[in-house]
Amino acid sequence: MITQEIYSWAGKLNKSEIEQLLKTSVLLDYNKGEAIIKQGTLASHIMFLEEGMAKLNLEAAGRDTTFNFAVKGDFIGLMCSFVQKRLEFSAVAITPSKVRIFDRDVFEKLISENGEFAVYIVTMMSELTNGVVHTLISLSHKNANGALAMLILSVERVFRSNKIHLPFTREEMAATLGYSKESIINTMSDFQRDGIISISGRNLEILNKRALQIIAEKG
Repeated sequence: MITQEIYSWAGKLNKSEIEQLLKTSVLLDYNKGEAIIKQGTLASHIMFLEEGMAKLNLEAAGRDTTFNFAVKGDFIGLMCSFVQKRLEFSAVAITPSKVRIFDRDVFEKLISENGEFAVYIVTMMSELTNGVVHTLISLSHKNANGALAMLILSVERVFRSNKIHLPFTREEMAATLGYSKESIINTMSDFQRDGIISISGRNLEILNKRALQIIAEKG
C-alpha cells in the first residue's frame, strides 16, 4: 500500500498510475547485515526503502567506506537507475528492512506521460546528486565525529523524533562507520559533554540538532 507519509512523490500520480506501479512491483524483506545492492550490479530497477535503514558503501583500493545512509522513504540508487550502467556502490541493511522494487520501464513511462511527476523526480535526483557529491568530496576528511553525527541524523529521520531508541549496539555502529568501538564511545561521550546529545544505554535524545548538522558537514 502506497501512503502519502512514505511516498510523498505519489501525490503527483493519479490512482490508475499508482496501480500500474504497484501491480508490477515486488516487496522484498532484508535481514540486518544483508546486501540490498552489490557494487557493480546493473541498475535495472527502481528501489525504494519502505521500512528500515541501510548504509551506502563505496569500495575503493580494497577499503569499504560508508558515504551515506538510506532510511524509510528514500530511493536507493535513483541517480543511476535510468542509464544502462553499473551501480558503483553497495547498500547493506543495518536494520531489518523492506524494499519495494519497481519496474523501471513502468516508472519511465509515467515520467514521460506525467510532466508534474517528471519534474518532481528530476528535482529529487538533483538534490540527491548534490548531496552525494558534497559527501564524496569531503569523505576522505571525515573523522569519527562527522561519521557518527551523520549516522545519528539518519536515525533521527527514521524515528522522526529527537528522542531515539538506537537500533544497534556500539559495536554495530563502529562496524558500520569503520571506526573502533572505543572511538564511537569516546565521541558519544564528547557529544554528551558538549550538550549535543543525551544518551543512556540505547536511548538517545538530540539536544542540539544544528550542532550535529554542522559536525556532519564539517567533521
